[in-house]
Amino acid sequence: MVTRGVGWAGLTVLTAVVLAVSLTFVGGAADGAHAVDRPFERGIVVVGDSITARYSDRAGTPDEAWWSIVGRRLGTDVRTYAQSGSGYLRRGLRCTGDTFPDRTAAFEDPPAVFVIAGGRNDWARCERGQHVRAGDAEIAAAVTTYLRLVQQRLPASTRIVVLEPPWGDRDPWEQRRLTSIVRTAAGREGVEFVATAGTLTGADRTTDGVHPTRAGSVALGERVAAALR
Repeated sequence: MVTRGVGWAGLTVLTAVVLAVSLTFVGGAADGAHAVDRPFERGIVVVGDSITARYSDRAGTPDEAWWSIVGRRLGTDVRTYAQSGSGYLRRGLRCTGDTFPDRTAAFEDPPAVFVIAGGRNDWARCERGQHVRAGDAEIAAAVTTYLRLVQQRLPASTRIVVLEPPWGDRDPWEQRRLTSIVRTAAGREGVEFVATAGTLTGADRTTDGVHPTRAGSVALGERVAAALR
C-alpha cells in the first residue's frame, strides 16, 4: 500500500492535510453555490385566485394567507399576482378582470420558485359577462398554453410548481374534473405538481366550502412549504 512505512506521526499529519483540503473545498463550494445553500434567496412568486388574493401577510392573524405561512417557514419573500374569480381560462372579478396569462408582470425579476395556485374557477369561461360552463378540452388547452408560456418566459434556474387546485367541500364533481385536467397537463409538460387534497376539507378549514379559515390556510401553507423544501 502507498501508506506502508508511514509512522503514526506521519499518518496524523497526512490526515490533517486531507481534512484541511476537504474543508477548504466544501467552504469554497458553499461560497459559490447560493442556489444550493439558499434555494429561496430570490423569493417566491404566486399566481392565483381568491384563495391567494383575499388574504394578508400579517403573521398570526385570522386572515394570514397560506403563502405568507410558506414565506415564513422558508425564510423568504413572496410576491403575489392574484385576483378573485380568475384562473387559467376564466377572467376574474365577475368577468371584468384578467386571467393568469394576462399577468405578465409576474415574469419580471424572476424568482427562485414560481407557484401557480389555481384552477378552482376554470369550470367556466366568461362569455358576454356571464359564466358559461367550459368543456374539458377547452380547460386543458388553457392550462397547457399557460404552462408553456411560463416555461418560455422564466429562466431554467426558476423552479416552476403547479398546485393541485386547492379545494374545500363544495362541488366535489368539479374538483375531480379540474384536478385531473391540471395534473395531466402538468405531467405532460414536465412541470412539478404538488397535491393539496385534504388541506381545505372539514368544517373548520373553510368559511364557505371554498375560502380558507385560519386553520385551512395553515394546513395549505404547511403542505406547500414541505413540498418546496
